[in-house]
Amino acid sequence: MPLSPGDHLGPYRILARIGAGGMGEVWKARDPRLNRDVAIKVSAAHFSERFEREAKAIAALNHPNICQIYDVGPNYLVMEYIEGAPLKGPLPVAEALRHAAQICSALDAAHKKGITHRDLKPANILVAKSGIKLLDFGLAKLSRDSYGAGSASTTPGADPENTPTLTMALTGKNEIVGTLYYMSPEQLQAQATGKEIDSRSDIFSFGLVLYEMLTGKRAMDGSSPASVIAAILERPAPSISDIAPPALDRVLKICLAKDPDERWQTARDLKRELEWIASGSGDATLPSRDSNGAGSSSRLSKLWPGIAALMTLLAAGVAGYFLTRPASPPLATQFTLLAPPQAAFTNPYGATAVSPDGRFVVFGASSGSTAPVLWLRPLDSLAARPLPGTEGGNFPFWSPDSKSIAFVAGGKVKRVEIVGGAPLVLCDTAASGNGSVSGTWNRDGVILFGATDGLYRVPASGGMPALLTKIDAAQQETGHGYPQFLPDGKRFLYFVESSNPSTEGMYASSLDRPRERMLVVRTAAKAVYVPPVEGRPGTLVWLREQSLLAQRFDAANLRLEGDPAPLTEDISLNGHRAAFWISDAGLLVYRTGAAPRSKLAWIARDGKRLPDATPEDNYSSLRLSPDGKRVAIVRRLGSSVDSDDVWLLEFARNIWTRFTFDPKIDRSPVWSPDGRQIAFISDRTGSNQLYRKDAGGAGQDELLTSGPANKYLTDWSRDGRYLLYYESGPKTGFDLWALPLEGERKPMLVLQTPFDELFGRFSPDGRWVAYLSNESGQNQVYVQ
Repeated sequence: MPLSPGDHLGPYRILARIGAGGMGEVWKARDPRLNRDVAIKVSAAHFSERFEREAKAIAALNHPNICQIYDVGPNYLVMEYIEGAPLKGPLPVAEALRHAAQICSALDAAHKKGITHRDLKPANILVAKSGIKLLDFGLAKLSRDSYGAGSASTTPGADPENTPTLTMALTGKNEIVGTLYYMSPEQLQAQATGKEIDSRSDIFSFGLVLYEMLTGKRAMDGSSPASVIAAILERPAPSISDIAPPALDRVLKICLAKDPDERWQTARDLKRELEWIASGSGDATLPSRDSNGAGSSSRLSKLWPGIAALMTLLAAGVAGYFLTRPASPPLATQFTLLAPPQAAFTNPYGATAVSPDGRFVVFGASSGSTAPVLWLRPLDSLAARPLPGTEGGNFPFWSPDSKSIAFVAGGKVKRVEIVGGAPLVLCDTAASGNGSVSGTWNRDGVILFGATDGLYRVPASGGMPALLTKIDAAQQETGHGYPQFLPDGKRFLYFVESSNPSTEGMYASSLDRPRERMLVVRTAAKAVYVPPVEGRPGTLVWLREQSLLAQRFDAANLRLEGDPAPLTEDISLNGHRAAFWISDAGLLVYRTGAAPRSKLAWIARDGKRLPDATPEDNYSSLRLSPDGKRVAIVRRLGSSVDSDDVWLLEFARNIWTRFTFDPKIDRSPVWSPDGRQIAFISDRTGSNQLYRKDAGGAGQDELLTSGPANKYLTDWSRDGRYLLYYESGPKTGFDLWALPLEGERKPMLVLQTPFDELFGRFSPDGRWVAYLSNESGQNQVYVQ
């Protein structure tokens, strides 16, 4: 049935038609649940092959320069709505270079996932206020390991049908697909040569787009399709030497080499070359001016005067920069830092820290079956050494003199001297509710560490921790963490984690008035302050999606100044935890890549691995249905932890169904014994509470519990009468509770001790409960 403004498609209200193409129509719509506009691409068929191809491509990608997917319906994709215009030339060289680098960044993200776009053209590139957005993966080529979702053009004026498009043998091995004016030679010759098309085809198309950005003309034009094909196959690459620096002319000619082996081999290498040219290096002389007349490259150089060395931790995917003030021109040197022999890096989001003087890196690693420990790597040495007594160490942070390391292990905050000796226990974290999240240490011997109920203060010599800040449950705050003292040692920054986006961000407060705070920057992860060094201004480094930004920060007045400048991108992000660390001396260490992804795999009773049940994605909290035919599992669309929802997968038909739709976090699904209902937890009321819903999806989500304490659902009794969960008590840690599903539904205490009782499961006959406890000093399984 045709759509019109005012109609509803699922929960979305149709507002206006944006455009149409071979796949169907694109509409602007309103999502009343999140109060935001979206773009909905409706397939002309029920779910065409090209439509499915785009859905799978986009779902695999999460990048600030690629249009994001929000939801999938039976015949539609719900996409990010972007206000912008298609890319159009001619543009000033500096502006074209900025756009080109962002396009390469998007292509690099796709190519790393095994996705070749194959239809790169100006109409599929939007210029928005936030930067470039790459659209339309409907013709993308996916490798076997690729899985996920793509994008839809969401801006009036983008007409995908204004140029000839070839779509021969769309599902064949060697297909001819794309828009004629922007095709590579190997695309045109695919059926004749039988050669596979790879990511280097996109680099040729990028060269054609770059030429058009700079000149406003097509690079390979002609009076007929035949003459265009001849130009692509035979005509030499055009020159831009009269309007651009020689280095950029060279870049363009390498992009447009007829032989893929003679082109740039990766979009990342191409991006770095473009950024090098934009910086004014070598023979590149650019009139690089922003809207205020200031050079964009000079603005970045004022923030980061130089890069003295580049470090890559290959085993963990971690890299870093020494940011000092070198002689001009700055020198960049790359080297590799491996994990210790017979060891592997652990917890890349919470077990790394850089010393304030920039001379040491501490990281977590494990060897064989031994427990993870903290390792110390002097950067003037080729060897790292383990720190005795740091087994299970997490969230390390340094003393201001770079001689000691504090860390969290076994529910305690400890410190150890880097010269050796047994760790000193500073305090117990039991008073802080659910553990701690990073810390900071000032020159007056005061330590702050984060927790789910606020920040705690403890002397560096040890003592009783005192609650310094307190979460605001009414604002749906779920923790305070990543504190950092400012140079005066009294004021500090810290991250407020919240399920309310209007509350989340980096705040400033002080030891004198800790309950008074001021928002510094809105971000979904931590920010790090780098103090002034040798003329370099104080700088705040923070994350926008997965891009790391640097911005001048006046620590005296707690004020950001100027515009943020991009520092690097593709920072690994897992929920609210971002994998980057910076020293006072300016050493940046970071881990690249998306949050760890996984598959569901069947394992036979004899231990043999059977075929995978699902492709790779961001999964957690799974539970099989009683009949084994379905699984309830939490999936995350994108990088934000707030996109966690419960999905159902029917194995026989490989059909996914979204089960929960609330914008809050939904987790821990548990089936009823008869398979007719599913219980789960959600933080919709400001804390984790228990809900249930008909497994068929009908009806509303039923709230079963209330109160300020977070509840964690673990099981449903075989007689259907009780839900088993655990929650934190003020003095007893985590305790086991049961919720009767009949009568008054008054929660019943199952087990409470001075220790933590977690992850309870009923025995089949309902007479026993197995659970995890740290009563012995480490987590072990108990039965009662």
